[in-house]
Amino acid sequence: MSRMKLISSGILLASVFSAQAFAGEVKFDQQTCYTGPAHLIQHADGMVSGSYAVIGTSPGTEGTPFRMMSGQCLGAFSDVGGQHDENGSCEFVDAAGDKFFGVYSRKGDPASAEGTWRVVHGTGKFADMSGGGKWMPIGNFPASGMPNMFNGCNHEWGSYTMK
Repeated sequence: MSRMKLISSGILLASVFSAQAFAGEVKFDQQTCYTGPAHLIQHADGMVSGSYAVIGTSPGTEGTPFRMMSGQCLGAFSDVGGQHDENGSCEFVDAAGDKFFGVYSRKGDPASAEGTWRVVHGTGKFADMSGGGKWMPIGNFPASGMPNMFNGCNHEWGSYTMK
């Protein structure tokens, strides 16, 4: 076999195997941090609700499509009698301008309830993405001095597939 045919065959074979590996389910585990204003109703002891519009950054994990992304999220929550109920949506974008859109929710004990999230749409390299997982707040930063400002990070884990 000529050298050129051997190289071409090798490239074709490598691309087939890498496409199959990329199409499989990939697990990830990362942190993302957010900041932005919160609008609150403090009705009584143990009864608060609010909405927020935050921006976030995700350093992600090297080798995953979630590496070095920025995002924005809109959400709402209520804490009534020790029960937390929260839901919202986020859009994240990478340096190439490719985006994915996801929805999330969390319900239960505000100190220990895990939330769920899932991807519902993507553009560019995220167009055929599907996936989801869980998330949990891991803590807030000290208050910035601005009233009603949220500053905190989440632990996010799950899996995704891309075709």
